[in-house]
Amino acid sequence: MKSRNYIVHIAGVIAMVFWGMSFVWSTQVYQNLNPTATIFLRLVVATVFFTAILFTFRLNEKVKKEHLGLFALAAMFEPFLYFIFEGYGLKNTSPVIGSAIIAMIPLVTPIAARIFLKERLTPMNIVGFIVSFVGVIVLLLNKDLEFTASPKGILFLSGAVLVAVGYSIALIKLTKLYKPLTITWIQNIIGMLYFAPMVIIMERFQPSNFANVSGYIVPLACLGVFCSAVAYALWAFTFSRLGASRANVYSNLIPVFTAIFSYLLAMEEMTLFKIIGIVVVVCGLVLSQLKGKKT
Repeated sequence: MKSRNYIVHIAGVIAMVFWGMSFVWSTQVYQNLNPTATIFLRLVVATVFFTAILFTFRLNEKVKKEHLGLFALAAMFEPFLYFIFEGYGLKNTSPVIGSAIIAMIPLVTPIAARIFLKERLTPMNIVGFIVSFVGVIVLLLNKDLEFTASPKGILFLSGAVLVAVGYSIALIKLTKLYKPLTITWIQNIIGMLYFAPMVIIMERFQPSNFANVSGYIVPLACLGVFCSAVAYALWAFTFSRLGASRANVYSNLIPVFTAIFSYLLAMEEMTLFKIIGIVVVVCGLVLSQLKGKKT
């Protein structure tokens, strides 16, 4: 039983590693493609990947018609609305700051989970949420204790936070009906259909440089396979075991991994505030997963 619990936590961490790196990969792709085109192609890659895996190993499940509405709602939240807000938010912020604002999701999710899912939390869980969020705030500060994010970027990314919370509620319901692989596969297919007309519209205003394939093919493939396919499947598995509130605290690891990867790739410097923020985030994450008397 304990070994299975470790697997759940490892799955959550791996998902955050991929999503932390997604901010770096997205920034690289945006040098050639606009966010809408990037997301659409990312979903195409993920759908092809999952279709091959599910049918090759005969892991596909039959989806009931009465559940298609719930799938459509979940896909409307993520990937559709979430990626639009995140994509255009990221164009106005750095990878680390963008991921740090997205990490506000765990602070909002427990409130929604308590209202809609009746999830109960321990005082230690709540302390962990707060400590981890403080670490995220530290990541956002520069050496002069000033925030380094643009208002426009914050506005878009705040929208991403809100729709992510809505997705968490829908995802919990879906994990009680289907396996994580099936949920992620159907979600990507519907999301791809949502984005198809958006690509045509946005290309008129912000044309993409599709011809420069060598400039974006590798990070795009990584976004599709690792971030839209593998990470979402691992995330659905983590949600099904931990619940929306405790699972979403792992989102605070996204800016941690983004900061590390950005530093290793020489995209951003590793400041003292970022190091302190990383340590505080991890401490808060550990506290949030401790068990105790529920409230």
